[in-house]
Amino acid sequence: MHSAPPHSVPPGTPEDRRINACLNRYIDFVRSEKSLSLNTQMAYQRDLLSFINWQKTRQKQSTTRQDLQQYIGYLRQKGQKTSSIIRAIASLRGWFAWQKTTGIVAEDPLEAMHNPVRAKKLPAVLSKDEVEKMIDAAQWSRDKLIIELLYGAGLRVSELVGLDVKDVNLSQSYVRCLGKGSKERIVPIGRQALACVQDYMKELKDSDSTPGDTKGRANEAGPEAPKKTRVLTQVKHVVRPLFRDRAGNRLSRLVVWQVVKRLAKKAGVEKSLSPHTLRHSFATHLIENGADLRSVQELLGHANIVTTQLYTHVSRGHLRKAYDQAQGAFVSEGPIDFSPSIAKMDEI
Repeated sequence: MHSAPPHSVPPGTPEDRRINACLNRYIDFVRSEKSLSLNTQMAYQRDLLSFINWQKTRQKQSTTRQDLQQYIGYLRQKGQKTSSIIRAIASLRGWFAWQKTTGIVAEDPLEAMHNPVRAKKLPAVLSKDEVEKMIDAAQWSRDKLIIELLYGAGLRVSELVGLDVKDVNLSQSYVRCLGKGSKERIVPIGRQALACVQDYMKELKDSDSTPGDTKGRANEAGPEAPKKTRVLTQVKHVVRPLFRDRAGNRLSRLVVWQVVKRLAKKAGVEKSLSPHTLRHSFATHLIENGADLRSVQELLGHANIVTTQLYTHVSRGHLRKAYDQAQGAFVSEGPIDFSPSIAKMDEI
């Protein structure tokens, strides 16, 4: 079970202590009532602490809409991206709404305030060939399985590192993961991923060395691991993470990011990518191969299909191929310009 994020507003004046108590109560509310992940709780707290510290420099006890507009300007001057500013506003929106509901403040300064408009920029998508090259570039079964599950199951990186050994069902070819809001979902895995899981599980049991390239990877390895017999004794009666570092601890998201970057470089993939790029590629390739949006929504674990519509897109080549197949019986009098339609698709 994850522990709660630390409440770190430094005590000082009576007003500081009041704000500290208010923040503590709100974080407790978020944790107990909204069932948000620890990462989300910590993101909320960072956003709120940033605003509280900024507001303290202005020596103001109440917050107005004008204050919030000035704070957004401050974030922009710091070089914050629009997506980060929108997240910060969402954190503040929840906090002020809770304060109004509980009677701490009479007015919510964000009640009638709109979010900044975010440019609809689609992330990079890997081709199937690029994904295969990354898998082939993996020397160790652990790294190979990381790519297989990020792409072949469309897992978020937090879902991947949160997997335990008991979450893998080899006989029925699926993994059970916890998504956003601690929502459980079952995701099928294909034959290639299943074979990779079996190899990795065998390596966990039989190998005296921990999988992974230790050369140049001291940061992800942590302290020198005890002998395997001792590690197995430690985890025998407790939760056993599927992905572990050399010390037998659950692998961090940072290490997964490093693995993805290293394999992409080794495979000659020059696109800017992250673990989430593989999830997006998974969704895109499903759509291109005729999967319906509802199925993709379930596989990705989206609560709202609108999220799936914005998350996926169809490549120009796929649209052209679909058109040619549908219109194969007709002869066009001239070339057809797809630019307007494609432009609209690219805005999704």
